[in-house]
Amino acid sequence: MISALSARFNILCLSALLTLIISCNAMTETLELSTLEWPPFTGSQLIDAGITSQIVEQALSYEGHKLNVTVLPWNRAIRMVKIGKIVGYFPEYMMTSNDFLFSNSLGMSPIGLLERKAKPIIWSKESDLNQYVLGVVNGFVNTVKIDKMILDGSQKYETANNERQNILKLAAGRIDTIVIDVNVYQYLKSDPQVAKITSLVQMNKKVLKQKSLHIAFGNNPQGEKWLAIINRGLSKFDVQATLDASIQKTIQP
Repeated sequence: MISALSARFNILCLSALLTLIISCNAMTETLELSTLEWPPFTGSQLIDAGITSQIVEQALSYEGHKLNVTVLPWNRAIRMVKIGKIVGYFPEYMMTSNDFLFSNSLGMSPIGLLERKAKPIIWSKESDLNQYVLGVVNGFVNTVKIDKMILDGSQKYETANNERQNILKLAAGRIDTIVIDVNVYQYLKSDPQVAKITSLVQMNKKVLKQKSLHIAFGNNPQGEKWLAIINRGLSKFDVQATLDASIQKTIQP
């Protein structure tokens, strides 16, 4: 009799445990985001898809969810969200948009001007850049003022497919300066092609702007759902301190 009761009790405990496991698994969801090759922040060859991906993953873990990142060309990464194939993309700068909902900050990073040492850029306000040919990456948001000047035709510019291409064009004298995240340039200095020309270029001493990085979710019910989840997770740790520590570990001095 005791043996039978014990066996029944064990079965009930096992059943309860299985129910709990199934319930937990049912509550765990995976957030699908698209991103680009933008080291050290994001990239297919980086540990855990980059330091910004790690921040998103940490925020989701506090809420019991997981992250899956698809690395695509930037314009395609954005388009996949616009057509509803993916819930959101990152990292994006905050901007006015009816198409997207922006998460709380994933951290701040400085945007500056990379210049040739032999021909430094002289400027005090962004409109002073009109005298130079500016290199930008196709599809990237720069500063509000620079993007407005490009749109109205007052700013001379050339586009590149990525940051590396822009740096090499600058070193070759095809453009006068490029807009680039300071930490991205510091990371790319270890790239074999870029390493060959680092003696020719330097960051301008003035920072254009400190820019905040975000996830851009589609402006729809799924976007609203994940926006609330990610913002709750981000509120549970010091995002900027985490980003700064990761940058220190990742970028060689």
